[in-house]
Amino acid sequence: MIDGLHGDINWRKGRWQGYQSQDFECVVDMGNQQEVSSFNTSFLQDTRAWILMPISVEYFTSDDGKLFNSAGIVQHQTAPDNYEISIENFKLQTEALITARYIKVVAKNFRKLPSWHQGFPMGGEAFIFVDEVEVE
Repeated sequence: MIDGLHGDINWRKGRWQGYQSQDFECVVDMGNQQEVSSFNTSFLQDTRAWILMPISVEYFTSDDGKLFNSAGIVQHQTAPDNYEISIENFKLQTEALITARYIKVVAKNFRKLPSWHQGFPMGGEAFIFVDEVEVE
C-alpha cells in the first residue's frame, strides 16, 4: 500500500489488494507531525470481473491516531458500466497545508452489483481493488 510499487491494468500479476462487499479503510502513521498538501490513492476497475471503482474516497488527518478530521472527499470519474479496464487516481489537493501525523483513507464500496451487470442475477457483490496510498 505504501511501497511505491504500482500495479498495472493486468491485475492478475498482483500488487493490488482486493476487498469484496466491504469498504476499504487504512491508517498511515507517518512517524511524526508533517505538513501535508495532497493525498492520492489508486484504484482499478474491471467491470467484467466485478471490480468497480469506489463510490468515493475520503481522507482524514489526525495528530493522535484517535480523533480524525475530514480533509475532503473525492468522487469517482469512471462510470461503473465502462467495460474498459482502467486505473483511476483519487487525488485530493488541499487548499492550505495540513499538519498531521496520521492519515486515514476510507473508500466506499459499490456493494451489490447494479441490475445491468451480468453478476446481478447471482446476487454478486462488487470488489474494490486498491494500490498505492500517497501523501505529499
